[in-house]
Amino acid sequence: MAPPRLRGALNIMFQLAITVGILMANLINYGTNKMKGDIGWRVSLGLAAVPAIIMTVGSIFLPDTPNSLIERGKNDIARAMLQKIRGTTDVGEEFNDLIEASEASQKVKHPWKNILKRRYRPQLVMAIMIPTFQQLTGINRCFVDVVRDLRSGKHGRHPRVSVDCRQGWPSILVP
Repeated sequence: MAPPRLRGALNIMFQLAITVGILMANLINYGTNKMKGDIGWRVSLGLAAVPAIIMTVGSIFLPDTPNSLIERGKNDIARAMLQKIRGTTDVGEEFNDLIEASEASQKVKHPWKNILKRRYRPQLVMAIMIPTFQQLTGINRCFVDVVRDLRSGKHGRHPRVSVDCRQGWPSILVP
């Protein structure tokens, strides 16, 4: 539902949210590690449920997208929703594009079967491999490796230099 000019910027918010979540988890774990007794891990695990509960409750209040309304045949409501989202009544061209896209998608028979055909295989392989490589070489992986390496004592007297180097290489290799 984002305007086209903001889609790229909003798309990167996913990675930012993951990274901030990892930082928050590390800070919480650091704090709960100092608790007396054997309750630190329980508090840490319990606090992990807070964002999940917030997202679950928040999802109840999300409106339907114009696309989903069109797919269900509620075109008038979809147009009104699109006007509300865009803040203007001049949504005719975008609304017609959504209608055309919906009609085109309904003409496709067996979409899941079609994607396995040979002519779509390169796109399918790339759609699977790009996120896989991002997870294996991205900053999330570095956070895990750096913590493990620092605990092992491999870095001698200057672990901060190692942390900076380890976190920087994926940015160079994976643009």
